[in-house]
Amino acid sequence: MKSFIHPTAATVRITLPVFLLILLAALHANAYAWEVLTGHEEYVYTIAVSRDGRLMATASGDNNAMIWNVEKRKPAYVLRHESTVYAAAISPNDRFVATASGDGCVALWNALDGSKLKQEKMHKDAVYCVAFSPDGKLLASAGGSTDGGDTTCRIWRTADLTLVMELPGHQRQVYGVAFSPDGEKLATSSSDKTIRLWNLKNRNFTVLKGHTSDVYRCDFSPDGKWLASASQDGSLRVWNLSTASVSQVLAGSRKTNPFYAVVYSADGGWLAAVNDDCKLRIWRTSNWELAMEQRLSRKALYAIAFSPDQEHVLVAGEDGKIYLSDVREIEPKHN
Repeated sequence: MKSFIHPTAATVRITLPVFLLILLAALHANAYAWEVLTGHEEYVYTIAVSRDGRLMATASGDNNAMIWNVEKRKPAYVLRHESTVYAAAISPNDRFVATASGDGCVALWNALDGSKLKQEKMHKDAVYCVAFSPDGKLLASAGGSTDGGDTTCRIWRTADLTLVMELPGHQRQVYGVAFSPDGEKLATSSSDKTIRLWNLKNRNFTVLKGHTSDVYRCDFSPDGKWLASASQDGSLRVWNLSTASVSQVLAGSRKTNPFYAVVYSADGGWLAAVNDDCKLRIWRTSNWELAMEQRLSRKALYAIAFSPDQEHVLVAGEDGKIYLSDVREIEPKHN
């Protein structure tokens, strides 16, 4: 928890009214409590939380992924890689962790003991994103390079990492991949400024256009009707998937600050995002009112996840720390 160091009377004199003003300002600035978890030595790019809320997986630029014991607030296992780890995902049954790294590899780990089950070089370039299907039977991965490179999204059978299908088409690297809640669609978000919404039954796709720069992470709403995307252009866009059109455009304090990650809460009542201005923001999806805005770090934030019970948001970024923020005082307002 964050603490305050009070100067002694010998070093400074503060009158009571001034002290009260300072105290009120401090309380206002820290209206929501947070904890800081340490373990990584470099950027943290993604956070995933198990459905039972007991485990957390993180991916980092220190060439390690970690499986955390959430209750103890400590890493339980360090998953060592040969390159930067850009993404980590936990299977729906909480038994497996998938990781994606800069050397083109995707690895599957036992979430209960941290052992490596299988690793394959599945892409020619860095892999930036990975996601399990809702039933856990499939695993999607995608990436690329600065000049485009291998931008094909590949879907694998989780049991043995056998290739099931390939989804090519993006012109530049793919940073985000997400299955729809019913498992019938897949969204890929790319540096080519577009999102592709794939029908996995026939491999047809719809291109969602509107962002004016790189599109990073994306996330489906729990009911599957909406898709939220975070972009270098300083905006979040919420897409109506029935019309393939933009429904809402949300922005931070400045358009020059990119949004790097966005996530829905489990009940769909909140949409949370982090960006380059080091702040966590949470909107109520019923009226798109900004319900929370809090600076958690002095450096850019890249990763975000809700706990399954929606009592906490976990955030991380450039400084390698995990910020666990208590959001129980925010009440979603549903229609």
